Order: sequence, then structure tokens, then C-alpha cells
Amino acid sequence: MVPVAYMLLYQYFRTWKSFILAQIIMALTYAYIGEPFCEWVKLVNYLEWRYRYSFIYYIIVGIVTRALILKLASLSKPQDLTTK
Repeated sequence: MVPVAYMLLYQYFRTWKSFILAQIIMALTYAYIGEPFCEWVKLVNYLEWRYRYSFIYYIIVGIVTRALILKLASLSKPQDLTTK
């Protein structure tokens, strides 16, 4: 479910400002609602892990992934070889 959220954020939020804002909202939702719910229904059991670690992790992964995708996309574009 997390990779799908990253793909949707990348697709629908084109600017860095809107992407980071949406990324923060997603990270808050997953870290402070999704993970406690999963722990409550006994899907996971965290040992020495805090939800704020997950919050930071979600943001870092999203930013690094978007930066990498944008870099790869710019490298795959054909270069203009004509000189003027």
C-alpha cells in the first residue's frame, strides 16, 4: 500500500512544494494512524520503535525517490545535438 501511495503522490503533485505538503500528510496518516492501527490488530509488533521514526522515514524515502526519478527522467531525454 505504501508504494502505491508514493506513485500517486508522484503522479498528481507535480511541483516540489505541493509534493512535499502531500508527502507530509501521507507520512502523518501512515505513521500516526496506520501503524498504530496495525499494531492494535496485531499485524506488527514494534520493539524499541517510535512512530516519529516512521514519520521521518516516510518523508525521506519519498523525497529521495522523487529526486532519483526526476534525475533519471532528465537523463533519458534526448539531448539537443545541434549547435547554433
